[in-house]
Amino acid sequence: MKGFVSDGDGALAALAAAAKLTSMTQKGDELDGDVIFTTHICPTAPTQPHDPVPFMGSPVGIHTMNAFEVDKEMDAILSIDTTKGNRIINHRGFAITPTIKEGYILRVSEALLDVYTQSAGKLPVTLPVTIQDITPYGNGVYHINSFFSQRLQRINRLLV
Repeated sequence: MKGFVSDGDGALAALAAAAKLTSMTQKGDELDGDVIFTTHICPTAPTQPHDPVPFMGSPVGIHTMNAFEVDKEMDAILSIDTTKGNRIINHRGFAITPTIKEGYILRVSEALLDVYTQSAGKLPVTLPVTIQDITPYGNGVYHINSFFSQRLQRINRLLV
């Protein structure tokens, strides 16, 4: 298969945000603190059959990626993921999930909703998340995607 896969949206957004911050810095605008961008781009990622859409794999092992995704010095992590193969949300643009911290699903951040409105010029779209979405992936229960469970498990392992 050839084409831009759904997982590529996160990598593209990370690169675009890094380019924007670079441009801002060159113009004299600076943020308080450091910003760390990580992503993984692979032009030969394998695909696996899956309904309703094929899944993309990775030639790099998850443990290798874990070592580079989270830094103990981070105050917050913004992760970008695409969920195209589901019927829960079908929206062109972006959506914001509730904050997930230490196994708790908290309310959607008002500050992020403001950023959404200011950047998109329209009312925010939110993606519902349930407890089962943050349980270990592969446990037989429905997950909107593998993102929450895998990312949270990685973050918890690396920050302990």
